[in-house]
Amino acid sequence: MRQIVVAAMAGLCLAACGGASEEEAAVKAEPATEAVSAETAAAPAAESAAQATSAFSHGQTQDLFGYYMPEGEVGADGFSLIYLHIAGATEFQAWEAGERMATYGPVMMEFLLPGEVSERVLPESYAVTDRTVRMTGTHPEYGRVALDARFEGPAMTTARSELGDGEAPTLVGTITIADRTYPNVRFLYSPGD
Repeated sequence: MRQIVVAAMAGLCLAACGGASEEEAAVKAEPATEAVSAETAAAPAAESAAQATSAFSHGQTQDLFGYYMPEGEVGADGFSLIYLHIAGATEFQAWEAGERMATYGPVMMEFLLPGEVSERVLPESYAVTDRTVRMTGTHPEYGRVALDARFEGPAMTTARSELGDGEAPTLVGTITIADRTYPNVRFLYSPGD
């Protein structure tokens, strides 16, 4: 009952304040519709600009530094993944501050090419958290490379405590090279030398 009284009082107050006629309300609503349409059209452009400035992000609280080797072969035509590397916190901070090297990134993949030559794919974008690693990059000959993986909590903890001697995969994800996708790639952890 109290809600009905409050609603009725509010309606009376608005009417007493010189509320607009239905015609005036309709005219006032049209520009608002146009403004909403303009904002909606501008939203993708603003979103793209925000994505460009936030192409690199990390939010991990654990030390994920190390090398993550795929259990099986990933790649074709003599272009196969050797490892995924995740750097330490200072490398992430330097990269995100614009201090970049041509041969090293805080998240990168190294591939074996014909002739036993290895080449790295550096990030064009990445997002790293305690649970996930996402990265995109491009190899000049083999094309776009993308990784979308997640950490397996207990396996990662065990592998780190055993300094990489664990048998369980620590990272599982999908790698796409050009137009070919490799699902459920399982990575084993190594702390490196």
